[in-house]
Amino acid sequence: MKQYELLISGCGGAGTHVARAAAADGRATIAGLCDPSTGALEILHEEFPGAETGCDFQELLARMRPDVAVIACPDHLHADQAVAAAETGCHLLIEKPLATTVSDARRIIDAAESRRIIAMTDHTMRYVYPFRQMSELARAGTVGRIFYLQGDYVHDMWSYYTPDGGDYTPWRADRGHPQNILLGGGCHPIDLILWTVGSPVAEVSCYANKLSIPEFPSDDCYLLTMRFENGAIAKVHVTSGCSGHGMGDFLEIYGTAGTLSKGVLYRRNTEPEEVRRPAKDTVIGSHGWGGSVTDFLDTLDGKMENPIPAVEGARTVAVFEAALRSIRSRRSEPVEIV
Repeated sequence: MKQYELLISGCGGAGTHVARAAAADGRATIAGLCDPSTGALEILHEEFPGAETGCDFQELLARMRPDVAVIACPDHLHADQAVAAAETGCHLLIEKPLATTVSDARRIIDAAESRRIIAMTDHTMRYVYPFRQMSELARAGTVGRIFYLQGDYVHDMWSYYTPDGGDYTPWRADRGHPQNILLGGGCHPIDLILWTVGSPVAEVSCYANKLSIPEFPSDDCYLLTMRFENGAIAKVHVTSGCSGHGMGDFLEIYGTAGTLSKGVLYRRNTEPEEVRRPAKDTVIGSHGWGGSVTDFLDTLDGKMENPIPAVEGARTVAVFEAALRSIRSRRSEPVEIV
């Protein structure tokens, strides 16, 4: 069994869960850990004491020359780190979102293609029940022709945004590069919807406001609509300034022959049917890293095609960019083809 040496960039929640899932799989060695926060670095190093450590990604990358770079750093750093790793021949597992601009996403795609390396976008909700199973049923035609979808990202991020919060993550509220929650969180429902519909997005319309968390430097509430080339339409609601978690859902699917909502299939003149649960639960920390990391390693081993190539991550970024243009123009905007 081939062993892969992994360099984890970003020792927060995502990097930690990927490292654990990869080590548990048995085909990966956590050979390097990188994070500018020495506290996060030291905590994860206790789990993987054999790993080399450093605060400078470029220096650690050049010193180690790993087989794989796991890019789990702040969103706006994804592109530079991914391109640098690709140029050394590293395969890439890049946490969502792939990048923060389409131009940066293209840089990653071009770097991966020029070096003939595998670059996978880690859209983990594709591996979470019931969203994966609902999407599979819809793509198999179970609900007929899809005419409408909706998804939500409803999450109280106060504890992440403010120093008084127990989950405070300084980079999210950095005024120079604040995390945009439409991309950083809304990428989950957007990706699930794009994956399910399987048709290019023709245009996007979006409204936003910044009313619930005055301390946060960016908008904290978004309402986005999409029109697909095949005629389907979709709505995504994102808020990080709400009180409470879990209202709404990441994915609901409405078709001419049925509806899929909250893990239940509804059809006329038929009793509602619960979507079958998978035999193995791949959820780690509420995300599907157990499944995505295994699929990534299987892709490296040549057992399967890349399930979420970088170009699919780039299409979510393209929807996001069109949404920002729509907020400014106050009209629908076309989506760049990637």
